[in-house]
Amino acid sequence: MQKQEIISLIQSLGFQPETSKDIFVREYKEHGYTISVDFQKKKIIYPSPIQIGDETTTNFSHPENFVVLECVDRLLKKGYRPGDLHLEKKWSLGRTQKSGKADSFAFN
Repeated sequence: MQKQEIISLIQSLGFQPETSKDIFVREYKEHGYTISVDFQKKKIIYPSPIQIGDETTTNFSHPENFVVLECVDRLLKKGYRPGDLHLEKKWSLGRTQKSGKADSFAFN
């Protein structure tokens, strides 16, 4: 995705430029939580308590990472707590030593 496409997307989600135009932030006041999108580092920054199992979901390398960002945004807007979200959690698969990754959220 091109930078302007990403900016259009995140602004539609409510992200605003910080003092530096290379960083956009979205505050979720009901949670006291902020997500940042840093264009210089090419990273989506999900501070704790959102749990990140694998950093591959936080970079700009794959357009699907912005789908994950939109999903996280929607869940937070609906009232899910940041601590209930786990991105790229590693799961054991079957009886073998194989594992897989998935995004998850908890109902409390």
